[in-house]
Amino acid sequence: MNALSEAPVHWDPYNPKYFANPYPVFRRLREEAPVYYNEEYEFYAVSRYDDVQNGLADRDTFISGRGGVLEFIKSNIPVPKGVFIFEDPPLHGIHRGALTRVFTPKRMTALEPQIRDFCAKALDPLVEGGEFNFIEDLGKEMPMRVIGMLLGIPEEDLKVVQENADANLRTEPGKPMEVSQHNFMGEGFAEYIAWRAKHPSDDLMTELLSAEIVDETGQTRRLSHEEIIIFCSILAGAGNETTNRLIGWTGKVLAEHPDQRRQIYENRGLIPQAIEELLRFEAPGPSVARYVAKDTEIRGTKIAAGSAVCFLVASANRDADKFANGEQFDINRERVPHLTFGHGFHVCIGNALARVEGRVALDEILKRFPEWDVDLENARLSSTSTVRGWETLPAFTPKARARRAAAPTPAKPAAAEAGPERLPGAEAWQITLQTPMGPQEMTAQFVRDGDAFTGRIDSPMGSEVITDGRIAGDALTWTMEAKKPAPIKLSFEVVVTGDELAGSAKLGMFGKAQLSGRRA
Repeated sequence: MNALSEAPVHWDPYNPKYFANPYPVFRRLREEAPVYYNEEYEFYAVSRYDDVQNGLADRDTFISGRGGVLEFIKSNIPVPKGVFIFEDPPLHGIHRGALTRVFTPKRMTALEPQIRDFCAKALDPLVEGGEFNFIEDLGKEMPMRVIGMLLGIPEEDLKVVQENADANLRTEPGKPMEVSQHNFMGEGFAEYIAWRAKHPSDDLMTELLSAEIVDETGQTRRLSHEEIIIFCSILAGAGNETTNRLIGWTGKVLAEHPDQRRQIYENRGLIPQAIEELLRFEAPGPSVARYVAKDTEIRGTKIAAGSAVCFLVASANRDADKFANGEQFDINRERVPHLTFGHGFHVCIGNALARVEGRVALDEILKRFPEWDVDLENARLSSTSTVRGWETLPAFTPKARARRAAAPTPAKPAAAEAGPERLPGAEAWQITLQTPMGPQEMTAQFVRDGDAFTGRIDSPMGSEVITDGRIAGDALTWTMEAKKPAPIKLSFEVVVTGDELAGSAKLGMFGKAQLSGRRA
């Protein structure tokens, strides 16, 4: 046992290292601290299947009315009426009931022809080249068009709606998501709903405008425009984000398990169980948070009213007490219900739609691309604290791989042979960074201006701008935003001695690395 494994288990939901691969620490949590307390952010984390399932079912103790995301619970922001995913009875049942008659398995299955058409339009142009991106070409396209069709959003506005939903979820790596009531306001939907009220059609907006509910006062009434705006905003965000992540993990996991991918290709009847195993193995939403309404106890740990609890569904989905060899991906495993869509009263209302989209997407991918490899060097995880998946995931077929290998290496232009273009007035340094993946060579250029400096760093991973450059005697500090292998902020501290420098860099999820360099 090494020093790292002997240290007490620690889990930080915002640490990019854990975000990149949370499963080793989840396993330790299940074994060593199934009810874990994080002192820095003041919340409990519950990691075993039975405890997660029981907690999500206990709506009297672990309530949703303060939010289902840790940042919302800790912020104490009042949740507007209509945010049904963050409501308790009776409002939750009233608002959810207005939608359940739309999101039935039968109605979602009836969408299959349109979903196949969206997939075909996205994938057909890519077949000949043999190179495609699971996110850019399909994950960001098909789910967006399906939810747009359901809601009645004009085709030309779909990208704007998607970008607004994405912006609400993005975080700075290593930091909690910034939240406010603006997250619920459904920017842009008011105009659609006002127009649809005058021009009814066969879509969900029209259904919601005419739907009647019996509210918490016993009054029969129609939904307010504010409630409908919030409904549409929630559905647009969830409908885009979760299935997008499922499609990305489908590409990544099946590339890593080509034998099982071949089984699915040869027997499409395996697709439904393959999608269930993908949802279990890589849950797009790793955790669900709840506010503790009254004093309680889990496995002997007392949890006071007013606390926040994160139920780690991604950990529960790999619990060996529930799933034999839970850390292994196996499309032929005995079916045990996973918790990816939650459990109990707040089970995801769109789970039937996500399953249909996932099944159709995999079938349509295999029709065109029976085999593929993912290009992890150019892949990038998204930066959010609510869902986990890929921002971009390029892939290529064996034919495209062979074409790449046969292509002659282009000659480098003379300027490239001489190194990166020199910035005016810059001093250049050749730096070696001792990263966990091995030494990395880079060229740094500093343009000094009093006690500050700007510049650029060029490396095989790309060219990045230096920010927050500060000079204190012989000491230099600066930061840099890297895009690979995930979006992370790097912080450098060096000391210059003549024509040499030495120091270290914090590499986000990859820890700290020493560096040395000489003036170029």
